[in-house]
Amino acid sequence: MSDPNSSQLSLIAPVFPVSDVATAVAYYRDKLLFEVRFEWADSEGEPARYAILGRDKIELHLTGGDALHPRTAYCFVEGIDDYYALARKAGANITEDIGDQPWEMREFETKDPDGNALIFGEHLSRMTD
Repeated sequence: MSDPNSSQLSLIAPVFPVSDVATAVAYYRDKLLFEVRFEWADSEGEPARYAILGRDKIELHLTGGDALHPRTAYCFVEGIDDYYALARKAGANITEDIGDQPWEMREFETKDPDGNALIFGEHLSRMTD
C-alpha cells in the first residue's frame, strides 16, 4: 500500500464553459490581465475550443460549448486593492465593488461575457498597511 503522505495536491484549475473561446480569452487577457498559457483547436485554422489562462499562481481553463450554466471560482489575492485598480482601469466587468466583508475578507467580483464569476479576495488580517 502506498504512503498517504507521499502525495500533495498543489493547484486547482476551474473549467469555465464559454460560448466563444476567443471572446472569453480576450476578456481575461485584456480586462483581468491574465496571460494566455495554452490554446487548443482541433485543426490548424480552426478557432480554439479550449484555453488555459493564468496570472501568478492562478490558472483558469475555458472550454467552448454550452455556456448556459455559469460557474464561480474564488481567487485569493495578495494586494487586492492594487489588482482591483488595475482590473477596473482595464475595463473589467466589476459586478460587486471592492469592500470589506463580515467574514474577514476584502473582496470584489467580476463576470465574463458568459456570466462566469471570479471573486477576488484577501484576508483582512493578512493585509499590509
